[in-house]
Amino acid sequence: MIYERERGSSWAEISQYLGIGPAEAEERFAANLDGWNTAFDVPYRLDDTGRKRIPQLPTAAYDPAWACDHLDRWAYLQRLGIDQHQAVSSGLIMAAPEDESSSVTP
Repeated sequence: MIYERERGSSWAEISQYLGIGPAEAEERFAANLDGWNTAFDVPYRLDDTGRKRIPQLPTAAYDPAWACDHLDRWAYLQRLGIDQHQAVSSGLIMAAPEDESSSVTP
């Protein structure tokens, strides 16, 4: 549902596929969408003890190399008809980490 909203689908369009009304779809899933959007500003929350950080985004947001490797292995083991061991990530362009020294002005 988050993906559909991010790509511009209306609640009416989403509700049509869910077999519910648009107001019910929004009521049921709006909190998930708000949580997704908030997670970009606040990527971690503290657990109930206040001592452990809990990630708010999917693992791929924190460790994209691990996520690519995991997905590649899954595709390879499923024998999806692709002979490459890096069946999925070979087409991805990973952004280079920002060099903190380049963002500082003298």
